[in-house]
Amino acid sequence: MTERDIGYQEDQTRPTQVLEVDDELLEDIRELIRTRSRNELKTIIADLRPADLSAILNRLQAAEASYFFYLIPEEQTSEVVVELEEGLRSRILSEMPHAKISELVDKMESDNAIDVVRDLPENVARQVIQQLEVPAAAELQELLRYEENTAGGLMGKEVAVARMSNTVKKAISIIRKLAKETQRIYNLYVVDEYNVLKGFVPIERLLLHNPARRLSKIMEADVVSVRADVDQEEVAQVFKKYNIVSLPVLDSQNRVIGHITADDIVEVMEEEASEDIYRILGGDAAELQQKSPLQIARMRLPWLLVTMGVSLLSGLVVSMFDATISRVILLASFMPVVSAVSGNVGLQAAAIIVRGMATGHVAIADWRTTWWREIRTVLLMAMVCGSMLGAVASVWSQQWPFGLVVGVSMFASMSTAGTMGTLIPLASKKLGFDPAVTAGPFETTFQDIVGFGIFLGLATWFINFL
Repeated sequence: MTERDIGYQEDQTRPTQVLEVDDELLEDIRELIRTRSRNELKTIIADLRPADLSAILNRLQAAEASYFFYLIPEEQTSEVVVELEEGLRSRILSEMPHAKISELVDKMESDNAIDVVRDLPENVARQVIQQLEVPAAAELQELLRYEENTAGGLMGKEVAVARMSNTVKKAISIIRKLAKETQRIYNLYVVDEYNVLKGFVPIERLLLHNPARRLSKIMEADVVSVRADVDQEEVAQVFKKYNIVSLPVLDSQNRVIGHITADDIVEVMEEEASEDIYRILGGDAAELQQKSPLQIARMRLPWLLVTMGVSLLSGLVVSMFDATISRVILLASFMPVVSAVSGNVGLQAAAIIVRGMATGHVAIADWRTTWWREIRTVLLMAMVCGSMLGAVASVWSQQWPFGLVVGVSMFASMSTAGTMGTLIPLASKKLGFDPAVTAGPFETTFQDIVGFGIFLGLATWFINFL
């Protein structure tokens, strides 16, 4: 176990420390769990923060995690549950009485509470909400109306709101009351008599003004906001573009109904990046959760079957040049090389474009600029690879026309792959499809069809010289 003192005092007697959850610590904990050493485990738990405990639980086996979790003091369990991976969290909650789950949910901020409730079976979630006090239950019922991956699904209801006519003194009173529910208060949002958003005041600025001064006189009218139905990827782009720590969420009438904070968006960015990478590979980020091999196979097989079906077209292209291949057998030795290298180029281009669209660096409207920048890079790589492979082919076959065919084919195939890898994700997005899903299978397959067609077509053209 490695610890580093960062010099911050959590209370009067105990320094806060950063813990690295390493293999040595995990092995010690596993051994203590195997021997059911409750007192030793409780001693370790007492020295750790909820985030550290969650990190440990996420790396333990399911049975080990369940035993370890129930040794954690009740005052920490709600914070620990929030940070657990969804599969493990669902397992632990399934072992709890409904009343206990309600107690945990009641201690959480609304954005965390709704994440937990969404993980529960529908009938359990209904019972958990029914056991909450009316205000808390009403908040969760409202949040459940929004799609999970939208601004409404991300937002918390603990938001500081005051009227334009209120004084600074009144605003500070509102914030003090809200601080009992949440520590994440960065801005005070100012509304009119109809609760329509008109501006905001950073919390620290309130302390600089006369307590009798009206908020309408000190607020900033230029406030960035989002509607509740906006997708979470767009929300993440707003945070990044404007470098903000808190974002108000509005209904269709521009009334403040909640807010999203930067810590929520960090999780969204990680989630979206993981999903994009796994979808490019024909999978899904949900595979990382505790799913059975059969469930994982059901998620991945459809795309593999689609890819296999479309790949038969490249087999058809090859079969059209049987006579050429039979006369020059050496062609078959270079076909996998051309396919592998150009396929890699296409997947690299697709990954760059998909990631760029997710982060807002690539826009469909600028597709020409995006394609031209990528194709220039690909052309440089294609010239180098084509020249090198052509030289190898010339020496191997002892015929320069054969090397020319291989080199030109490599150049053309890589150029095509770069174009496909760039344009297919952009076209998919334009047509309303998920570019991360379509990029991998279709780019690779179409590149093979075009690449083999060029390679074998040139070979047929130069057949008399080979």
